[in-house]
Amino acid sequence: MPPILKFFENVDLNEFTLLIPSVSVGNVPQLTLDLLIKTFDFQKIASLWHPSIVSSVGADPYDFSSPKICMACELYSNEKLKVACMQLRSTLDSKMANKFFEDIYNCINNLNFKQIIILSSAFDYELPNINKKRFYFLDNLQNNVCNLPDMEQLDKDLSGKYRVNGAGFALNLYAVLSKGLKCILLGKYISEGDNRPDAQAVLEKVLQVLHVKMPKMIQYPRSWDLVFGGPPPIGIY
Repeated sequence: MPPILKFFENVDLNEFTLLIPSVSVGNVPQLTLDLLIKTFDFQKIASLWHPSIVSSVGADPYDFSSPKICMACELYSNEKLKVACMQLRSTLDSKMANKFFEDIYNCINNLNFKQIIILSSAFDYELPNINKKRFYFLDNLQNNVCNLPDMEQLDKDLSGKYRVNGAGFALNLYAVLSKGLKCILLGKYISEGDNRPDAQAVLEKVLQVLHVKMPKMIQYPRSWDLVFGGPPPIGIY
């Protein structure tokens, strides 16, 4: 198994789709994976350690009664959907980011994933044209992502480069992975605030790419219960 991944049991991820979130504005990619993991009952199968990832640890965000801890980066999967997702709950040390991208490439290549989907979000006010569609993508698969509603391929700027402000390392990771792997970059222009509706909208696009029907009921994880903080302390009254 790849050295940066510690699997809890033997699993075969051959021909799975892997979702990777970039640390982006509003944390919409991470919120999207929270919804996917909880709604479709994904199971944690591995933890991922890399010196570039800022360490963090906490309680299980999906089951508060669980004695298991949650780490900065973990891998979840759903055998029926043949989908795995790498939930990243921390950030990267920028000085070691390129090494992280290279190691992730080697890791993914060894596990024989069918395709990679990188999730991101970008500043709404950075839209070059208010008439542009709300979802953007890059795709080296030629799998008709552009035919999905409200989707538009990213344009290059005057220097001939792609630019998405607020999307974190998404473009850099895409540049590395797309050289030898089937890869899609998918994101949404958003405004910071209550980004739960944005996460649900991105989830819908992801499921469309995966040809999975959107469920009528989306389940929020328990970690979202206090998204705006806890109740005010009684002692202040």
